[in-house]
Amino acid sequence: MKESAQTSSVFVNIASCTLNFVDGKQVIIASDGKNNLIVSVLQDESDKIEIKKSVLKHYKKAKSISQLAEMCGYSCTKTFTRHFQSSLNTTPKQWILALKEKEMIRYLKDTDYSLKQIAVLLNFSNQSQLSHFCILRTGFTPKELRESK
Repeated sequence: MKESAQTSSVFVNIASCTLNFVDGKQVIIASDGKNNLIVSVLQDESDKIEIKKSVLKHYKKAKSISQLAEMCGYSCTKTFTRHFQSSLNTTPKQWILALKEKEMIRYLKDTDYSLKQIAVLLNFSNQSQLSHFCILRTGFTPKELRESK
């Protein structure tokens, strides 16, 4: 089944994924059989690719925007934020929150993961933080979102 990605999409429960590159190369990524893949797809403009690649590589490990800036090769958080905003038209914090929101919604609607598992996957310190984030960002509780499949 072909599914068209919007400007950004997160797909879960993927057994394998085939990537077709502009230069004709092809890469097939498969799960290890025990765990399925989670694939995040972003449609991009070439001038924004480098900063997005760097941010996507590091954002889940970073505990703060200054740490993310450092992991992306910037010694100054203000410079990182300025470059990020000029490339992506939003702040790093807002972009990460929007991405986290999309991932949370996808997990709630498309998986049977417990709230505890989703909280761990999205780096929340507990389920309560996940629930609070969910209500703030969507206006719904995780249970309400899950039931709206």
